[in-house]
Amino acid sequence: MDDQKYQQAQRRAHMFKAMAHPMRMYMLEMLQDRPWCVCEMADQLGMDKSVASKHLSQLKEAGLVSDTKTGTRVEYRLAVPCVLDVAACAESSVLMNRKRLLGIG
Repeated sequence: MDDQKYQQAQRRAHMFKAMAHPMRMYMLEMLQDRPWCVCEMADQLGMDKSVASKHLSQLKEAGLVSDTKTGTRVEYRLAVPCVLDVAACAESSVLMNRKRLLGIG
């Protein structure tokens, strides 16, 4: 594998690793509808603000979300909406394949 292809594979793996947690996927889905500040999102999800902030930081570091700071308020936005389309497409395909393999439907 050449260096450029390997670097591409690393970037993709990093992005998918950031999405590889159910809470982070749920947060991405929340951000699809509108921007959220950390405190509102943490409250909505019933978790400590520091935990929500950690998850959002991982998504930001992977380039999937962006943030805007106003004083102490940090508001997050979905930077790459197509990742949810990719996830939905993959999920649908996997479910269809499972049904086919099991002879269901």
